[in-house]
Amino acid sequence: MNAFNITDNIKRVYRFIPIKFNKNDTIYQGLDSNSGNSFITPLVKVEKFQGYSNAYNLGLYFRIKDQSSWSKSKQITGMWKTNRKETFYGDIKDNERKTLLIFKICPDSQVLTIYEYLTGYYPNRSVIDSIVSQI
Repeated sequence: MNAFNITDNIKRVYRFIPIKFNKNDTIYQGLDSNSGNSFITPLVKVEKFQGYSNAYNLGLYFRIKDQSSWSKSKQITGMWKTNRKETFYGDIKDNERKTLLIFKICPDSQVLTIYEYLTGYYPNRSVIDSIVSQI
């Protein structure tokens, strides 16, 4: 059996605390320990999927605040459901390459942890399930 270490391909880990709960979304503030050298901004939003697209198995959407308002800010990725209730996966696309993002929302504290993997690392679904089971 081939041993797989989830930390081998992790580029950065970000942690966010919830600062505002709305009916269909939650706004998170990044902790000071988050790296400033990334596309992920200090304020992010997780929105509920409301069925306005044909996406399948989509639970939530992830948005960064890179503009003056949330409606103009960039929606980075959908957050697809995994075999764990509070853990999702998505991707960021850069020049035809996808990079894996894993999102984990702690059920008790609602702290959001984002695992950003190395650029271009996007394994198949069975490897993603293996990663999720180890987080």
